Amino acid sequence: MMNSKERILNTLNKVSRDALPRPEIELQYPPEVLVEDFVRIAEASGTEVFLATPDTVADTVRKWSRGGDIQSCVPGLQDEFPLIFDEQIPFDREKMPEVFVAEAAFGVIENAALWLTDSELRARLLAFIPERIVVLLKAGSLVSTMHQAYAIIAENDPFGFGLFMAGASKTADIEQTLVKGAQGAKELAVILY
Repeated sequence: MMNSKERILNTLNKVSRDALPRPEIELQYPPEVLVEDFVRIAEASGTEVFLATPDTVADTVRKWSRGGDIQSCVPGLQDEFPLIFDEQIPFDREKMPEVFVAEAAFGVIENAALWLTDSELRARLLAFIPERIVVLLKAGSLVSTMHQAYAIIAENDPFGFGLFMAGASKTADIEQTLVKGAQGAKELAVILY
């Protein structure tokens, strides 16, 4: 005697058709509006966006941090903002950065998502524990869609951990109470350079 799951699967197997081809989706943004569109979409999600040059990145980080303890895993900023966070003792308040700085491999225009892997983060927890995160992004590393983003990911070397970060962490419970920082940073800034 078949159970309900087996009956449903058998019925579906009898009526299933050949698989339909996937649609080809080609969304392209004109190059002159890439940065403008990314900024507009990121700001709509609550992300602060700053335009900088390689020479002004550190000053921009410092101004946005409002005097908070800054730690960075970006090679060009580690002398000024050393990473002292210890993954073996992750909740040591003395070593926890108030502001963490990382650099994204690329950004996605359609949703202002930033791609970070373990090579950019050094410790997975740094994407979630600090209350404020600054992500550096080269303006030339923007792609239009998530389709293009996944194609880039598939072409690159394997990684142990990766995530798309888009906006500060926000959630609302059934009573419609907005809570910031429940699953990640309360504030996110992107510095495009």
